[in-house]
Amino acid sequence: MSVSSNEKVLKNKPKFDVPPLIEKQKPRCPPMVNITSPEQLVPFLDAVAKRPYNHGLHAGWDLKPGERVLLRVDNWHDPMVIEACKMILEKYETKYEVMHVDKGPIVKWKGHNEVEYYLARTKELAEWMDEWEEMEKEGKYDKLLWGYGGPVLRANKVQIQRMPFITPELTASPAHTMPYEIIQAIDEWTWKKIRNARRIRIVDPEGTDLTYTNHDEYWDENREFYNPKLVDTFYKGNEEFGKTYLPGHVLGRPWMFLPNEDATGVIAGTSNHIGPVPWISMDVVNGKITEIHEGGEFGDKLRKVKAETDHLQYPGFPDKGLFRWWEASIGTNPHIHRPRKGFLNGWLNCLYERMRSGVIHLGFGTVISSSAEREAANQGLPVGHWHVHLYFPTVTTETLDGGTDMIIQDGHLLALDDPEIRAIAAKYGDPDLLLAESWIPAVPGLNMGGDYWEHYAKDPEDWVLTELNICENYHPLFMSMVGADPKYCNNPLWKLPSEKENDNGACSCGGHH
Repeated sequence: MSVSSNEKVLKNKPKFDVPPLIEKQKPRCPPMVNITSPEQLVPFLDAVAKRPYNHGLHAGWDLKPGERVLLRVDNWHDPMVIEACKMILEKYETKYEVMHVDKGPIVKWKGHNEVEYYLARTKELAEWMDEWEEMEKEGKYDKLLWGYGGPVLRANKVQIQRMPFITPELTASPAHTMPYEIIQAIDEWTWKKIRNARRIRIVDPEGTDLTYTNHDEYWDENREFYNPKLVDTFYKGNEEFGKTYLPGHVLGRPWMFLPNEDATGVIAGTSNHIGPVPWISMDVVNGKITEIHEGGEFGDKLRKVKAETDHLQYPGFPDKGLFRWWEASIGTNPHIHRPRKGFLNGWLNCLYERMRSGVIHLGFGTVISSSAEREAANQGLPVGHWHVHLYFPTVTTETLDGGTDMIIQDGHLLALDDPEIRAIAAKYGDPDLLLAESWIPAVPGLNMGGDYWEHYAKDPEDWVLTELNICENYHPLFMSMVGADPKYCNNPLWKLPSEKENDNGACSCGGHH
């Protein structure tokens, strides 16, 4: 690395005299819900069963009597959750089958494993989509409950919906009982803001600072859907999916490329979809990652793949090289949280948390399961993409009429404060509870005491595993230790029906609700 490049990295490293978010975004962690039987999970899955179908990440099964349903599970799913799913499928009088898949031993992850995982995952997703297309032709099922993330085929003859219920902890959550009218309004608010933006800037205290043009060429003439020509290039055969946003996963930038991409700045952070990684920083010039700094083993692996692919021309890419930035997706559900019990084992990684409102994940590489990516795979090119998570981003825009707007502030999605959305929430309960984030990560030097670099960024996995262990087993102590806001720690949304009946209103974390 040259001296000038090294100086740039040092300048870009986050350093704070005082934690900048210690009064703005206090840590928050929901209490553990004690589940001892599948029957206790049924009310949560019942809410999912009633939700309307959507092609995004909000679990909405919309079960009907007589429907032919295939539930796909594997040995990484908790048996109690599988049993509860079967109870719901029986309750709604569906004609269901369960496909059990053996994924082998449950993997213990390290964050740098994302590099190999997504090189292989891309192939698996392509195989799934081929399998779904065959199932649609066969006409044996009306609905597939399958998978944790990534694209699906938009509903034609068969509907494909998510199966994100891995453990009791991830199932017994108000994220899945939130009335759909509320989360749909949050999605649409966010999508409208993106469509109305001429220029967009994303900054985050961990070092990200990206600015890019939301070109007219991305859109149709009304800026309602993406440009049909681009959709045909990147989502041929799945145009209904590719022309708009994913519910629960709103696209901050289109999943496609133009010849004149101009995104410039820095991507930086300490986590990807698999797990925490030492602080990594990447320079972006005209949408292309030109240099990758630090990042420990994750950074080393990315630099290797970049060197091996910089000379390759990918279908749909403006120029040669795999490492192009294509994703800035925004989570929209305030009650999503990082798993605690068993974190970094099997499906319990950082994939789930990306759906929490205001969290952004930045993706770079090939556009996941697009027709362009599948074409590249068929040509024998290495395909895959990788991520950096932003927990406290601020997103500002220059609007089409020349004004300015803000979508996210310090990790807080401003849709949650919108009077119209609060009025919708008031139809179902207390907006202060329904629209408050259940989980805000505790990051030393950012929103709690400590030194960001020494206590966190150089080895975030060590801190995160300690944090989650204390939160899981000593919740009131954790809240006190990190200076958390106790206001929502006894949120009745997190209580089981039996607990609500016996609730005396006391908060074990030092407050009252």
